[in-house]
Amino acid sequence: MRPLGLGDVLSGAFTVFRRNARVLLLWSVLLSGVLGLLSTLAGAFGQRALQSRMFSAVDGDTNGQESIIAGSVTLWLLLSIGLPFLAYLGRGFLVAPVAADTGQRILGRRATFRGLWALLAGRRWSVVAWILLQLAAGAVIGTVFVVVMIAAVAGLSGSGTRFGAFLLAFFLLGLGFTVVLVWLGTKFAFTVPTIALEGRPVFQAAAQSWRLTRGAFWRTFGIILLVHVVFAFAVSIASVPLTIGATLVGGTFDPLGQTGVASGAGVGGIVAIVVGSLLGIAVQCITDVLSASVVTFLAIDRRIRTEALDQRIASHLETGQPGDPFAPAPRVDRPTWPGQPWPGQAWPGQGQTWPGGGPVPQQPWP
Repeated sequence: MRPLGLGDVLSGAFTVFRRNARVLLLWSVLLSGVLGLLSTLAGAFGQRALQSRMFSAVDGDTNGQESIIAGSVTLWLLLSIGLPFLAYLGRGFLVAPVAADTGQRILGRRATFRGLWALLAGRRWSVVAWILLQLAAGAVIGTVFVVVMIAAVAGLSGSGTRFGAFLLAFFLLGLGFTVVLVWLGTKFAFTVPTIALEGRPVFQAAAQSWRLTRGAFWRTFGIILLVHVVFAFAVSIASVPLTIGATLVGGTFDPLGQTGVASGAGVGGIVAIVVGSLLGIAVQCITDVLSASVVTFLAIDRRIRTEALDQRIASHLETGQPGDPFAPAPRVDRPTWPGQPWPGQAWPGQGQTWPGGGPVPQQPWP
């Protein structure tokens, strides 16, 4: 164990995934894949039903228009808020079992599906509470943004400003709120891994994440941004041929697209949506696990640098004490890495030679 560079973080994430892929993919499929597929299917058919209801409200008699419009608004809220909420909840919770498995792999253990569920005992509701708190904070920030935009538009309209000024104001306000969201997202990026590994309650875990990112904001932000961009690019590249293939499969089953017109969805459309969703979500499940593991390794790296977590893990592996090396620990002042060796510790191969001369080779990642 030592401070981790970008290569260490990425190789560690892929190693964790490769050595326990079956369990991690099962978690990802249940939390991200199934909810993602249901959200895609419900969204596709819900949009068709919404259009049908709106056309009925326009063409139908006036007696049933109010009920149709009310039902359409309810359906729209479900599609635009309810389904994304469930998908976000599943993907957010996925970080917890991945973090728990990453911690076990560092200790040389291989966790099972039930074992990870047991490790999260007493911590699951804290993870859910944090996700709900994030959504509530996002809603508040979004509301503030809308209010500020309305006030800005009203002020500019009263002064007779040109249209270009409206666009500039909208761009600057949007940029400002985006910066705030990115800043808060980075500062609290380690909250779920902290809950999963340390067992802290919600607000203490958020405070710990804030402390861990202090002095390492840009490094944390850069690595997380790089990982998300690379994985998003990989998913988009994989989705292009998958979408084309799904369309061709759908055309094979229903070349004219006329099957089941009365129900608003043909067989070809159903096949295209299911096949395209399954293949695209399969790629997304892998990237979700890798992203969660990268964030966990970044949190562990910060604890190594600020809390001597490496020494606690080494002591645990050698003597069994402390019983839980990932438990909350006080801050330890250490020299900046790279630099002079940390007091009382030599890295593998440092100051050691083989009997025939030459340095001891570095040990591979466990």
